Amino acid sequence: MDDDTNRVEDSETSDQTDSTDAKPPTVRHNWTESDQPSVMVVEAVAAATDRPTTELPPLQKTLDADTLDALLNGQSSSATVSFRYADTAVSVSGNGSIEVHVDGGPREEDD
Repeated sequence: MDDDTNRVEDSETSDQTDSTDAKPPTVRHNWTESDQPSVMVVEAVAAATDRPTTELPPLQKTLDADTLDALLNGQSSSATVSFRYADTAVSVSGNGSIEVHVDGGPREEDD
């Protein structure tokens, strides 16, 4: 199901949104064995939502970040964890891929 042509290696350039597309954006990001999946999730969500990581809620309030890191330590590429975090749907795989689907609703107007 993964298509390597859609993957982006750098979270700074991982925003693959189309401003003329009415669908909410999906951002793909990859992490390596030297990275902690929990940290990479926060960085990928920050890139997808165009928010600094410091403005995101602590990942620990959504799930146990240490358990996520232990589960996806790179040894089992078949493991995938999906969850909701900071108004996004996140899917993280042991093979090093992170997919972030941003909810379609305008968050900024909710102030």
